[in-house]
Amino acid sequence: MRLLILTARVDFASLFVQNVCLEAAMKAILTPRLLAEAIGVSESSVKRWVDDGHIMGTRTAGGHRRISIQEATRYIRERELVVVRPDVLGFHDLVASGGARESGGDAGEALLECLRAGAAAEARGLLLSMYLDGSSIAEIVDGPLAFSMEKIGELWVSAPSGVFWEHRATQIAIQALGRLRPLLAPRDEAPVAVGGAPTGDRYVLPSLAVAAVLEGEGLRATNLGPETPIRTLGIGLEDLDARLVWLSVSAVSDGDKLRREIDGLLPVLAARGAILVVGGAQAQQLALPRSDSLYLGRSMVELEALVQGMRLAPRSALASA
Repeated sequence: MRLLILTARVDFASLFVQNVCLEAAMKAILTPRLLAEAIGVSESSVKRWVDDGHIMGTRTAGGHRRISIQEATRYIRERELVVVRPDVLGFHDLVASGGARESGGDAGEALLECLRAGAAAEARGLLLSMYLDGSSIAEIVDGPLAFSMEKIGELWVSAPSGVFWEHRATQIAIQALGRLRPLLAPRDEAPVAVGGAPTGDRYVLPSLAVAAVLEGEGLRATNLGPETPIRTLGIGLEDLDARLVWLSVSAVSDGDKLRREIDGLLPVLAARGAILVVGGAQAQQLALPRSDSLYLGRSMVELEALVQGMRLAPRSALASA
């Protein structure tokens, strides 16, 4: 999992408030009429799609159809529909990102301009637009997000304002991923994943990106964030009965110690039929041992493919994936 060297300190209190508000907003339940308005079709068409099982809906006590925002998003992506009324779905950032989407050039350059300008709504809307248009979370992270953050990082050493731009861009990128995650809606019975960045690694965005990629593939991901001791990952593995543990390594304070701790975790993983995925800018420097319970990732798309194979495999086959 290459990606995103960033040094910005994060205000976790403000992020917590943002996430709580976002989670509340994204629990919206739509009527067929509202979804019809959002995608420019008739209400009767939406009702028929629900009744035919193309859209998974629920019924109120009075028999009225209701559709979750997550299910609406899935259907829009699957059928490649155009959202003509994003405000109805609460996708206000799509309106703000219109200029970035129409400005020409690729998404990476467009996102870079948004981040350099501090245009948070436009950046969030651009990533949301890509997701609605069918890009996977892994493709978004490996593509425009990695490109733009790398370019922003280069400004740190080449421009007097580089540190300011990078810190602000990091906050915006975190917000943008946070905007996508509530749309992913993993199944209640889906496998669990837990992970974070090791002790001495204060980078926030890479591990958050991993969690979003995993949720995009249907797993229930618990991101423990930066400065997570390996023993804490072991506790999470057992407490959550996780199928996958990830370690995002963007900085290494004591490589020998980290290798020993990972070596100690591998037998626990093997006994539980789980797997450890290690990635990040410094992961290759650890010279980790070969193991059926260890996967060294190089990109988010690789991680996506690994998870797709895991989800189809029986639990007993996981360790050899």
